[in-house]
Amino acid sequence: MATVAEQELKLHVSPSIDERTIDHFAERQIGNIKPEPDLEHLALSGALKLAREEALALVDLANATYADASQPPAAAAIQVATAARKSGERVAARLLAAQEKVDTTIASLEKVTFAPPPDATIGERYDREIRDSLKALPDDKRAKEINDALASNDMALIGAVLRAPRVTTGMKAAELESLRHRFRQQAFPVEMKRLDRLRKMRAASDTGQEHSPSW
Repeated sequence: MATVAEQELKLHVSPSIDERTIDHFAERQIGNIKPEPDLEHLALSGALKLAREEALALVDLANATYADASQPPAAAAIQVATAARKSGERVAARLLAAQEKVDTTIASLEKVTFAPPPDATIGERYDREIRDSLKALPDDKRAKEINDALASNDMALIGAVLRAPRVTTGMKAAELESLRHRFRQQAFPVEMKRLDRLRKMRAASDTGQEHSPSW
């Protein structure tokens, strides 16, 4: 069984518990060291800052409590454990709320950029015919038609493909995802850059959560 001294040595703050792991991915204008305002970034960064501050406070409390000779080691351990539980609850609630906010925004951006909307005039009236025609073409000719459509901004053709189940297009999964990626980069460059930042921030927040000392 570990002694109190050994338990004390285990209490430290992981470098991953730091809001800078989130801030690193924030958007910055050229020449500006401060990140651009982004509510999702601020929520995650604030949650990791709270986690860091709570972790440091918990380590300080543990060091002071274990060094206090006026109370038995068991009482000190209970005091530290109670503080850790309460700290963990505060941080977990803040971080979970921030992560849910980011998850919602990521899902929204993915939905908005998934495919072109139906044409305002003809809607999806010719979508099936477009897909059937493309499906009947050899792979190289179908690829050329799609490349030409992207180059000419023919969203009727691109939309008919991207809005449909893959099996109706005659394309392989990798081909379809490549087309979606190209469409997104062409039609939604700003949104895709933000989506990439948010995904990286979200992943960084998971790493910080895993290494927190009390949860």
